[in-house]
Amino acid sequence: MTTKRILSWVAGTTAIIITSYTLYKVFSGQPTGFNEILAIGSTLMLFFSVVTWGRKGEDNGIRQDEELGKRISEKSGMIGYYILLALLFLACVSEQWFYGTQSPFLLILLVIGLFLHPMIEFVQVRKYR
Repeated sequence: MTTKRILSWVAGTTAIIITSYTLYKVFSGQPTGFNEILAIGSTLMLFFSVVTWGRKGEDNGIRQDEELGKRISEKSGMIGYYILLALLFLACVSEQWFYGTQSPFLLILLVIGLFLHPMIEFVQVRKYR
């Protein structure tokens, strides 16, 4: 068994256990908070990272440090950025629609999200001048 496969099983099992426990807490009426949500996100991030990238010394897929791996990371980062912006916009609109109020924190995050990518591009271009 390769290292990638072992790590995939460990990360996947951990993600399933944490998600199942959190769902149990939700359905049993126990309070769930920041720690549970962060744990689910972290273990899912670990699982998808382990499953996606190959390991050095093993011929089991594209490695993140290769040219193709860098291009894939760049493209998926941009797609994720735009999806996150759309979700923030939908959260602001739905909050206004459902509750009749606007959360200043969501609006601030939306505004930061709108100018963050162009600002980082500007800084990167300045580095190469």
